[in-house]
Amino acid sequence: MRSTQLTQCIQKEEDDQFIYEFDNLSEPQQNLQTPDFQATKQNEANQQVSYSAQIQQTDQYGFKSQINLIHHKDRKTLNARVEKWRQMINEFDKQNAQLIKERTRKGIPDGLRILAWPLLADIKKAKEKSNTIQKMSKYSDFLTKNEFKFEHQIRLDVHRTFPDNINFQDQTVLSESLVNVLKALSEAIPDMGYCQGLNFLTAALIMVTNDENAFWILYRLMTHYNLTAKYKDPNSLYREFYILDNLIQQYHPYTSKILKRHNIDLFYFTTEWFITLFSTALPINLFYRVFEIFLVEGEKTIFRCALAIIHFKEQKLTQLNDFENGLQYLRSNEDLFHLDSNQFINLMLTKYKFSKNIIQQLDQKYKKNQK
Repeated sequence: MRSTQLTQCIQKEEDDQFIYEFDNLSEPQQNLQTPDFQATKQNEANQQVSYSAQIQQTDQYGFKSQINLIHHKDRKTLNARVEKWRQMINEFDKQNAQLIKERTRKGIPDGLRILAWPLLADIKKAKEKSNTIQKMSKYSDFLTKNEFKFEHQIRLDVHRTFPDNINFQDQTVLSESLVNVLKALSEAIPDMGYCQGLNFLTAALIMVTNDENAFWILYRLMTHYNLTAKYKDPNSLYREFYILDNLIQQYHPYTSKILKRHNIDLFYFTTEWFITLFSTALPINLFYRVFEIFLVEGEKTIFRCALAIIHFKEQKLTQLNDFENGLQYLRSNEDLFHLDSNQFINLMLTKYKFSKNIIQQLDQKYKKNQK
């Protein structure tokens, strides 16, 4: 791997200062219904109509580009799965770990994710840890400050989050939710603060669950699933690059040769995969499938997903014969947006059967090489 410097996290807010001056003069009561006010109300009404029209041109999560994606669902199978998950959620503590794993691999029904994710992530332990470390066990505790160090940068990034999604355009309910969750997370883990990339992962979560659940799931990801390191110091991603490079050599040796022939290092196109946990690389429904498997099975899911993406790109990649075209194709996700979710998940889980021990061995080998 080249030692090219990766984009660093935002560790302090930009120096831009915005000063707002307000006119303290109050308007007389009779002026509230002036023609200008009526025009404003009419504009708001028109905007609401426009927003409603936009909703009709998006998928259930607000994405314009994903509205025509076909998701094959057998109604009878789906209804049976809903009933099984309802029963399992009601008595989750009594469930067998293998059963949870098997059912999560098959997919959690959309409407039950809001109940299942907090259980899979075990946010109860996240609250206990937060209470022990910071004496705070409520999401609202982290939003009591008047000023937040990273708020300016967070708000800038919110407007760049999923530009194809109407839920994060302008000042919507979800965009404000995104701001609040990221502010709270930066307070909960102050040595990490806020880092670019977290906005996409957070946005993907709040499209399914509420702000509080999203916050605690993220807190659990950072503290229990050890995701904090890559946000504190993106150079730590070289560990992931090293592990993935070795796995590509094993499972896709021809692709490995092509990458090396064209001097395409993994950090050029997989950095975004790891930083956003694939929330920007995969269609949202497929991302949710991968994410909930990750909650149950941990880090190896990340490498399995990366290898599955390589699998679906391999054939066309072999036809490209230079650095620019090869890199552009690897960074694109259009071909992934037409995959069948079940096909992708089945391939990910059956073709790439390696244990946590393999990841640990490669991790130890990487650390040894760094000495």
